[in-house]
Amino acid sequence: AETLEQAWQAALGADRALQAARSEVSAANEDLAAAKSRRLPAVSAGVGVSRFNEAPAFDFSAAGIPATLPLFGDENLGMANANVTLPLFTGGSLRHGIDAADAMRAAQVSKSDATAQQVKLAVARHYINVLRAQRGLDVAISSVRGLSAHMKDVEDMFEAGAVARNDYLSAAVSLADAEQRRLQAANALDLSRAAYNRALGRELGAPVELDASLPGLDVRLDTDSLGDLTAAAGRNRRELDGLGAAADAYRAEAKAVRGQTLPQLALTGSYYSLENDFLNRDDFWMVGLGVQWNLFDGGQARRKAGALRYRATAISQQRADLASMIELEVRQAWLRLNETRERRRLAERAVEQAEENLRVVRDRYRNGEGTNTEVLDAETLRSLSRSNYDNADFDASLALYELARGVGQL
Repeated sequence: AETLEQAWQAALGADRALQAARSEVSAANEDLAAAKSRRLPAVSAGVGVSRFNEAPAFDFSAAGIPATLPLFGDENLGMANANVTLPLFTGGSLRHGIDAADAMRAAQVSKSDATAQQVKLAVARHYINVLRAQRGLDVAISSVRGLSAHMKDVEDMFEAGAVARNDYLSAAVSLADAEQRRLQAANALDLSRAAYNRALGRELGAPVELDASLPGLDVRLDTDSLGDLTAAAGRNRRELDGLGAAADAYRAEAKAVRGQTLPQLALTGSYYSLENDFLNRDDFWMVGLGVQWNLFDGGQARRKAGALRYRATAISQQRADLASMIELEVRQAWLRLNETRERRRLAERAVEQAEENLRVVRDRYRNGEGTNTEVLDAETLRSLSRSNYDNADFDASLALYELARGVGQL
């Protein structure tokens, strides 16, 4: 039988939303590497051949010498060059650009982690729903068996003239109704299995056989107070980390944009090669130091930096709102866990009472002391008490996983 841990592993490898989140992390890693690469020297090279309609020449007539000297041997000029540029000062735009890329990478990693936890919770829900549906079918089958046995008793007693015909008819109707509920439970089980398979990226009709035991979680989920759990959620929830990192990224990007308005200092080195017959050499080296300063851009950089800061503020506000929603989520899960466990305790006792009640009522009916209606009601109560217990049991298990997700420890 497949365990929940195995189902988690299968889902984490097949879920498309998680795959997309991981691709975003890979893209952010590339963006960070690209931002860091801007600190390295940039090297470029070029080669070309030009043809003039008439080769240029030195004209000495202004010096009183009626002569010209061509610059090149013919109308063709071959030229090659290589350039190296190293940024020395960028007003902080490089450093802040790297900070922005690094923060955005952290945001994407947090988003991926949060998506993985959400996938695990969704799979846990499907897993528990399959177990719930299987237990529901077991209850329905048990009800059919119980009513079939009662139907046999009524039929024997009716043929012996011990009971009226309406006892036989009402028992038959109750059995038919139980058969319908069994069919509905079987369909619900098939549908829950299909939903489970879809969550794991499998064919909907693939066989499903699950281990009824569920993996344990951090014991502090049971022992810590609501305040401690809420504080832990504030520390652990990756969605909060992601929004905080995204806000940091926008703030750093705003600083990078403002840095572009400051003087930009770069060291350059170049090599040129000319194909000529008259110059004293064909190649030349050059080293230079250049400064570029965009003194006026119509306020574009300032406006863009302002827009980025507003985006950072908006994300910070979203983070504050999400923190409040997470606090509510933890409270709901904690209350639901306590409620379902109390329901399970009460329902467990009710199951024992319903079983005993059915046994007593059947004995009384067989001895002619009870009525058919009492037996049918007792069978209904037995099925209802078992369903109530099973639902409370599975609700308690699911509530624990929901609390773990709310705290960020799933």
